[in-house]
Amino acid sequence: MISGINREKGVALVLTLLILTLLIVTGLELNRAMRVEANMAGNFRDLTQASYIAQSGVEIARALIQEDDPFYDALEDRWAKFGVLSIFSSQLFNEGYFTGQIVDESAKFNPNALVDLYGNVDQKKKNQLERLFSLLGHDPRKVEAILDWLDPDDLKRPWGAEKEYYSNLKSPYAPKNGPLDSLGELLLIKEVDSLVFYGTEEREGLGKYLTIYSEGKININTASLPMLMSLSPRVDRSLAQAVLEYRQEKPFRKTEDLRAVPGWDQVYAEISSEITVKSSFFSCSLVGHYRDARSVVQTVVKREGGKTRILFWKAA
Repeated sequence: MISGINREKGVALVLTLLILTLLIVTGLELNRAMRVEANMAGNFRDLTQASYIAQSGVEIARALIQEDDPFYDALEDRWAKFGVLSIFSSQLFNEGYFTGQIVDESAKFNPNALVDLYGNVDQKKKNQLERLFSLLGHDPRKVEAILDWLDPDDLKRPWGAEKEYYSNLKSPYAPKNGPLDSLGELLLIKEVDSLVFYGTEEREGLGKYLTIYSEGKININTASLPMLMSLSPRVDRSLAQAVLEYRQEKPFRKTEDLRAVPGWDQVYAEISSEITVKSSFFSCSLVGHYRDARSVVQTVVKREGGKTRILFWKAA
């Protein structure tokens, strides 16, 4: 009889311990869940704050572009020094700041300018892109595949590709036969793979020198050394370097000013229709920081008179 009572007490003790264990585990799990939820709420709050800070940076960038002299754009302008100005952004936000840069899209080559609405190829633009390919260490014949992608016909160039090629791929698709909607579309084109677009340790990628946001002319105030050299086969490295050095002292106010640079007077007539000293399109890359959170915004704005209009927006 006594042993039966002891067994009952033993069972009751075990049940009590089990219940206590369950209560403790449940309490710990509830506590953990509350802490996770609190952390998630905190992270969301911080990410939201970082996003607002990045967006504020975009508005400041737009203001700098709007207030700039529209008759010429150069690397001495305040918009071009946005990266330096952003250092002081921490004074505008409690526990936050933004970093970023503004880039003149007219410093780049627009592949959409290769072919007009009627499918006619601009030979000067074609030659320039081929030179840019060569300068960066890539095969210039690959330009033919880009032309086939852009033009409206189905006539294949020797190094190009048309509907027959793309329809026979493992994952088939049709060629655009029209202008690019994004630079990433280039990766769909035969011969333009990631090594060409992004580059390697040995050679630069083509992507950083291209844009779909420009009027097709190269701004000699902001163009890079390879872009200046691509303007003509007569422009070598020393001639292009002379432009970089000249504009550090005095930006070009009009395209004719290029003639003042030694050696360029003989080249000017050939390239005058391909160059400019101003831009209407600017890309802005901003990163908003708040505590440990980061928010990235990439946008392209067009300057129209004293205002700007957003053409592209991507946030992450």
